[in-house]
Amino acid sequence: MATRRDPGHRDGRVRDTPYGERFTLFAEVIWIGVLVTLASLPLVTWPAAMAAGCAAVRRCVPDGPSVGTARRFAADWRRALRGGTLRGTAGLASLAFLAADLRIAAVAGDLPGHGLLVVVCAAAGVAVVVVQLRAAAAWSEPGDAGPATLANGFAGWRRVALARSRDDLVGSVILAAAVCATAVCAWQLLLLLPLVSGVLALAAVAVERRGREEKAARTECRRHGGTVLRTGQSSSSDGSSS
Repeated sequence: MATRRDPGHRDGRVRDTPYGERFTLFAEVIWIGVLVTLASLPLVTWPAAMAAGCAAVRRCVPDGPSVGTARRFAADWRRALRGGTLRGTAGLASLAFLAADLRIAAVAGDLPGHGLLVVVCAAAGVAVVVVQLRAAAAWSEPGDAGPATLANGFAGWRRVALARSRDDLVGSVILAAAVCATAVCAWQLLLLLPLVSGVLALAAVAVERRGREEKAARTECRRHGGTVLRTGQSSSSDGSSS
């Protein structure tokens, strides 16, 4: 069976199964989800764990799953703790505040506008998680975005996440749907949390890649459109001169 090599590993060994490449990728994403869950047990380390999970997904998607996933995940997690822990603390405090508001709305059922309060608090909680996922995916991105986010600490995490969420609203909505689906799965059966965590990291990376490809396509269209416009203007000028 043909296998793909991971250029980031020394001996190029890869994990493979007799069930095909897609099942192997599925198993790797589940393993990444288990690692993300274990690294998120202190709660405030969840953003760093998700950033390391997104980095692991980026490695296995183009080159196939490889050995050493846990070791490289741990190294990425330690690097992402710089700035990620503070961001996790801020996000956890925001979610705790929103949960307290939801509790008040649930207890005071006759409070005027309590239904609207529940909707607003739930939407705000999902938005907080989406911004965290955006920052995690941006940290793991190859090139300038990831190192810049890491170097600037908490300010870099926040700036990049808010910019990505604002510039790609469709992608943010897709991530919000993924967060809601994850919450429903975990609410129905808590044991599913390690499984859906890896899928959530995969969704964050996929949304970032989708946004980058759409941006490149729009830039290419504008460039070709400008070229066609200049060509048309030049032809019109030549016709007028003649």
